[in-house]
Amino acid sequence: MVKKKQVIQSGAWQMLNVCVKVFSQFGYYAVMARLLQKSELGIFALLNSFMNFGNMIGDGGMGDALLQRKETEKQHVNAAFFSSMLLAAIIYIAIFILAPFAAEFYNEPQLTSSLRIFSVIFWFAAMYSPSFAMLQKNFRFKKIFVADGVMLLLSNVLGIILAYKGFGVMSLVWSQIFYFGAELLTLLFYYPLPLKLGFTKKHWKDLIGYGSGLTLIRVNNYIVNFGIILEVGKLVSAAVLGVFDRSFRIMNIPQRFFYDMVQRVMMPAMVKKNDNEKGTYKVFSKSLSLINSALVPLTVFLVIFSKQVVLILLGRKWLDAVPLLQVFFLNLPLRTTASLGDTLMRVHGLIRLNLIRKVQNSVIICVLIYIGYVSAGLTGISWSIFVSTLISYVIMIAIVRKRIFQNDWQSLVFRPYYNGVLLSICWVIPAYLLYRLLHIFIADEIIAFSVLCSVTGVAALAAFIRKPKLLGSDIVYIQKDFLQMFKKKKKKQKDQSIITGQEQ
Repeated sequence: MVKKKQVIQSGAWQMLNVCVKVFSQFGYYAVMARLLQKSELGIFALLNSFMNFGNMIGDGGMGDALLQRKETEKQHVNAAFFSSMLLAAIIYIAIFILAPFAAEFYNEPQLTSSLRIFSVIFWFAAMYSPSFAMLQKNFRFKKIFVADGVMLLLSNVLGIILAYKGFGVMSLVWSQIFYFGAELLTLLFYYPLPLKLGFTKKHWKDLIGYGSGLTLIRVNNYIVNFGIILEVGKLVSAAVLGVFDRSFRIMNIPQRFFYDMVQRVMMPAMVKKNDNEKGTYKVFSKSLSLINSALVPLTVFLVIFSKQVVLILLGRKWLDAVPLLQVFFLNLPLRTTASLGDTLMRVHGLIRLNLIRKVQNSVIICVLIYIGYVSAGLTGISWSIFVSTLISYVIMIAIVRKRIFQNDWQSLVFRPYYNGVLLSICWVIPAYLLYRLLHIFIADEIIAFSVLCSVTGVAALAAFIRKPKLLGSDIVYIQKDFLQMFKKKKKKQKDQSIITGQEQ
C-alpha cells in the first residue's frame, strides 16, 4: 500500500527535478534568444513540432500501459520495449521520406536535412520508455531526477556552446539529441531491460489496448500543445512564428513541469488506490489543490510582470511578445487542471471517452486559431487558445461529474483554487507594491525585478520552513513529510560519524 510519506518524498524529488528543468530552461531561452535570430528560432519551432509528434506516439502508449497495471511481469516490460521500437522505426522512416515535402510546404529548404538528423530521438525515446515507466511505478524519482533533470541541464549547456560557435539552428538540434541520448543511457543503467526473458502474445495484449487508446489521445494532445505551431507557421513568417513560439514555450515551461511533478507521482498513487473511490478522490483533490496553490499566484505574478519576464528571458528586441505572454499565462491553472483530469480518466480506464473529448477540443482549437488570426492576428490567436482551454476544462469537469465522482464533484470546481486565490491576494499584490517602491530607487527594470524575486523567494522559503500556515493549508499538509526526508539524511550522517568515532 502506498503511504503518504512515500508519495510526498517522491514528490519532493520530482519537485527538485522540476526546479532544475524550469530554471535551466529559462536560462537556456534567455541566452539562445540573444545568440540566435528570430527566424532561426521559428525554424526550430517547426522542427520541434514534428519531433514532438513522433515522441508523443513513439512508444505507442506502452510506457503508461506498464504504469497503470497493478501487477507487472518482466515480460510486460519486454513487450513494451519491442512494440515501441517497431513504432519508432515506422515513424522515423515516414519522417525521412516526408521531410522534403515538409520543407517545400513551409518554404524552408533546411528542414529536410534537419528533420532527418533530428528524427534519431524517436529511437532514443522508444528505448527508454519502459525503464522510465518502471522507475516511476516504483517511486524511484531520485534516479529519474538524475536521468531527466541533470541531463537536460547538460544539454542546455551544450546548446549554448554550439550556438556561440555559430551552429545556428543546429545547435538546438544537437542539444536535444544529446539530451535524449544521455537520458536513454542513464535510465537503462538504473533499470536494465530483461530482454533475455522475451515476451508472449498475452503480455503484448495486456498492454496494447490501453496503449493504442492512449496514443490516439496523445495525437490530440499534440494538436493542442504543439500542432498549433504548424498551423500558425503556415499563416505567418518564420520571424513572427519565432515570437509566437517563444511566448508559447515560456508559458508551457511552468505548466508542463508542474504537471509532470504532480502527475508522475499522482498516477502510480491513484493506481494503487483505484479499488477505493475515496482514496482516489483524496489523491486527486489534494493534487489539484496543491498544484493550484502554486499556479494561481504564479499566474497572477507572471501576468503582472510579463514585460520584465520578456526583458530577462528574451531581451528588448522581443517586447512584441509581451501581450501574447499575458494571455498565454492565463491558461496555466486551467490547462494543468484539465491535464490532471486526463490522468484521472486514464486511471479509471475512460480512454475512449477522453479521446472523444480530445478530438472535440482539437477541432475547436484549430477553428478558433484561424478565426482569431483573421480577426486580430497573433493576439487573436492567443485569446483563441485561452477560450479552447476553458472549453476543455468545462468538458473535463462534466465527465468527472458523470462518470467518476458523482457525489463529490462539486468540491473540484472551486475549492482547488481557494488557497491559490488567497496566496495571490496576500503575496502577489504586496509583491507588486514592493516592486513599485523598488523601482523608485532602482531605475533599471530588470535589476528591480530581480531584487523583488530574490526577496519574495527568500520570504516564501522562510515561511515554508518556519510558518507554513502563511502559505495555506495545502503547504501545511506536505511540509512536515517534505522536511523530514532532509532531516533523516542529516540524522544518518550524524549516526555514521558517531560510529566512525567509536571505531577510532
